[in-house]
Amino acid sequence: MARIILEDIKLNKRHNIILKKEDVPFVSESIPKKEIIPEVPKESKIDEYFKFKSYEKQRLQRTPQIKKSNNGFNKVILFIFILSLVAGLVYWGGILFQKVDINISSKHQPISYNNKQFISLKDSNGETDNFMIMIYSDKKSKTVTLTEPKEVSVNSTGSITLYNEFSNNPQKLLAGTFIADNEGKTYKMDDTVTIPGYKMDNNKLIPGQIVANISSFLPGEAYNGSPKDFFITSFKGTSKYNKIYGKLKSPLEGGAAGLVYTPSVSDIRIIDNIAKTSFKDDLYKKVQASVYPGYILYPNAMTFSYKIGNNIFSKTPETAIMIEGVLSVVLLKEKNLMDNIIKVSLPQIKGEELKEIKIDGMNNLSFNFTNKDQLITKDINSISFNLTGNIDAIWNPDVEILKTKLIGINKNEVLSIFRQDPGISSALVKIFPPWQKYIPNDISKINIFVK
Repeated sequence: MARIILEDIKLNKRHNIILKKEDVPFVSESIPKKEIIPEVPKESKIDEYFKFKSYEKQRLQRTPQIKKSNNGFNKVILFIFILSLVAGLVYWGGILFQKVDINISSKHQPISYNNKQFISLKDSNGETDNFMIMIYSDKKSKTVTLTEPKEVSVNSTGSITLYNEFSNNPQKLLAGTFIADNEGKTYKMDDTVTIPGYKMDNNKLIPGQIVANISSFLPGEAYNGSPKDFFITSFKGTSKYNKIYGKLKSPLEGGAAGLVYTPSVSDIRIIDNIAKTSFKDDLYKKVQASVYPGYILYPNAMTFSYKIGNNIFSKTPETAIMIEGVLSVVLLKEKNLMDNIIKVSLPQIKGEELKEIKIDGMNNLSFNFTNKDQLITKDINSISFNLTGNIDAIWNPDVEILKTKLIGINKNEVLSIFRQDPGISSALVKIFPPWQKYIPNDISKINIFVK
């Protein structure tokens, strides 16, 4: 079967293409159609070649082409978008994380003392606000070696408390009155004493009492000890015997007879050294552990005294000696002492500035009583003392007040505010982000460090 295929071909200016009828074999529609190139009159191979190229060019011109997009323009838009995004993040991030760090160097003024005198007084109410008195006592047994032998005949001595439950009238006992302990050993009164009468308080009898010194009737070690109860020998068999009686106040000691060892001059020096070193140090440590907060204990702000028995005798060279020591100390209230130092050494400072000043190095000062024989008792009303050493007066600006003054101001005004505070020596201000011209309005974003 013959099929006619017509193709519209654009006329070439050089050649006229002739449409003709051609027999084409039957082709099923399921088979792809092949492009048919029209025949042209036979010419030379060169003309044929140029004709073919002309045809190809026309064919390509008829084929739809995809236009290339303008990529350069799109890149510019993308760059501007990213730049704007980054700028926005930086701006809002700067607002979100805005802060200011201020490092302040506070004012320092050195103060030097060489035996500068101060006086601490009780206040008008008699209370020890400026100072406090503490008195510690203790007994220690120290083993020493005695080097001086001696023949002795010495009575034991001690003290008792005499009680009067017999009468509401005083009872007099003469020196030399015999007294016996619960073991039957006899002693005598060293002095004449009068025992006050008893008193009644809500039907309760309160006996009169007095302390008396006694000595053993005979010399020797047998009377040394601590008997509990004492009775007046002359009252035996009367109603006074159990109503007027004594109780041990301090142990009976010192009794000796025959060859014994006693402390020599060199032994006394050894005992004195023990008392003023190890024993005193033990008491001082107890005081240190008991110092109240806000008070200062200076090593020389104290007095120490001790005593040992009058008669120290031992059958052997090595013996234990009882030492009784008393340590009395003055505790100075730190704040009051600081105020006193500022008042004496910085008289030009007044008003609110006084509240900013603290004294550093208080514990480095050396303390001495003006009176070398100063007695420390609970009843003293004033203490005069000298201080020696170097301390440092340091201003501490009020950070919170400074923060409130700095809120929201221009950074160029910060230094003028600092100049108004005499306690500020210098300051360094760092604002984040750096381009911010104002201090944050949020006080929590203002950080002030004082050194």
